Amino acid sequence: MRTFIIFALIAAAAAWPALPNCGTSPVPDAGAPRAIDRIVGGWEVEPHEYPYQTTLMTSTNSLFCGGSIIGTTQVLTAAHCTAGRTPSNTFVGVGAHDRTQNDNYYVRHTVSVINQHPSYNPTTISNDVSVLILTEAIEIVAQRQTVCPPGKTASGNADGYEGDRLIVSGWGTQSEGGSVANVLRAVDVLGYTLAGCRATSYPANWIEDGMNCAGVAAGGKDACQGDSGGPLVFQDGSVFEQVGVVSWGQGCARVGYPGVYADTIYYLGWIADNM
Repeated sequence: MRTFIIFALIAAAAAWPALPNCGTSPVPDAGAPRAIDRIVGGWEVEPHEYPYQTTLMTSTNSLFCGGSIIGTTQVLTAAHCTAGRTPSNTFVGVGAHDRTQNDNYYVRHTVSVINQHPSYNPTTISNDVSVLILTEAIEIVAQRQTVCPPGKTASGNADGYEGDRLIVSGWGTQSEGGSVANVLRAVDVLGYTLAGCRATSYPANWIEDGMNCAGVAAGGKDACQGDSGGPLVFQDGSVFEQVGVVSWGQGCARVGYPGVYADTIYYLGWIADNM
């Protein structure tokens, strides 16, 4: 029986459209490690350092997942975040940093359509992607920006990011069973190939096509509960491109169990078709 934790409270095809200035940040040293220990083995980020990051909230503003801005009316998240939900009880916050002190860049959007992958399997957590269509367009400014699609797509999956420094962000807990954060946090991890992911402590058949892993062999760095649906990105110079969606894991930051993500390269065609 599988006892993993979901992090919540197709060959490569055409990518989603890369909008002007996608993946850019108003913070000059965006992506740099910070001093304060947060997320699991990570840090608190500078305000609007990752301007593509979104919150997913209930009608009472309770955080239940993260997401990423991929178009002016489109947000990418995990299918396990949207399973059983309707547009009327799903809200998206953009331009957020400190969830308790919303600034002039924060806007809460309503959702008109939830495009959940039709083959999402809640038992295996496969095909764990959804695209939310917002009722009104996001006003794109430096502090509310789209993330770029992945660039290394030749393999049809995230194998091209093996060993690369990747960044995952969210307002989730910094330990298993902890409380969610008020301030956005991030941590850097390393990319795995699909074969490398299957060679970890997970049973190989748990890691299906369309999944990828990111973490460190010694453990101690990971996304955790509440980070689900958020972006795993690669920083190419000053531009961030999304290579994964926070999906599931065996606990948080455990040795031998890297975080498991929905592979955005594998799902590029589906994402583009559902924007």
